[in-house]
Amino acid sequence: MTATPYFFLHLPRTAGTTLNAILRDTFGRDEILTVYSEQEYREFREIEAARLDAVRLIQGHLFLEQYDPPRIYSRAVSVFTFLREPVARLVSEYQFLKSWPDNHMYDFLNSGNVTFREYLTGMDPRLKYRGKNFMTRFYTGMDFDLAAFPDEAFEKARYNLEHVFGFVGIQERFDESLLLLGDFLGLKSLCYEKRNVLAPQSRETVSEDDLELARELNAADVQLYAFARDLFERRVTALGRLFSLKVREFELINAKYQKMCSAISAELVGEQKGPVILPK
Repeated sequence: MTATPYFFLHLPRTAGTTLNAILRDTFGRDEILTVYSEQEYREFREIEAARLDAVRLIQGHLFLEQYDPPRIYSRAVSVFTFLREPVARLVSEYQFLKSWPDNHMYDFLNSGNVTFREYLTGMDPRLKYRGKNFMTRFYTGMDFDLAAFPDEAFEKARYNLEHVFGFVGIQERFDESLLLLGDFLGLKSLCYEKRNVLAPQSRETVSEDDLELARELNAADVQLYAFARDLFERRVTALGRLFSLKVREFELINAKYQKMCSAISAELVGEQKGPVILPK
């Protein structure tokens, strides 16, 4: 392997399926190692060195085996990731898992009629870490007391975002992030359709009390997101007006691209139905 492979540290519900479709336009099928499904987790628990030698991009909801410097499968990797406002991400994750039958949590959430509040507070092994500063855990690999603010992990997560990871994007500023990521990865094509999006009819209203509870239980994640957003803003500001014009040009081009894709899809398959639009 002549170059350090990239690793997409994919925080769930941060437009990762959309991004993965874009990545496939640059990286060849044999150059990508994808680990998302239960079958893929089993299949790629261990990988032969010869298989890894051909890999340029690893992607999945995977923790790193080492964060500083970052390593996975005993290989050094160049990490990129996207963050999203933590409470909105949790609401999206819960509603997605409860709506899409092809995921491992669907039966558990629906047969037990698990509410969003229970999703946040539950201590069942399937729920324990999901609603309690998961982002901070994901960006450090550290274990910590779920009932207290994780000071050490929080500081480490901030350090990793600023000094260890190669690129950090913001889901709410996806187009700007994508243009910057394009430079980082050398992407050949950036136009996209939004994929794996929860359909409007699958979205439920969450009470203000539950949203406030989510903010309380994820105080470290809320602060970490604010930190990452500020980092991103400083980087964009430093690029100046020319970058703003580049973003605007891309938005206009991609709007036409999305309109064309929508028209083609409507002609070929008709109106999309189901809980998820353009699922995985």
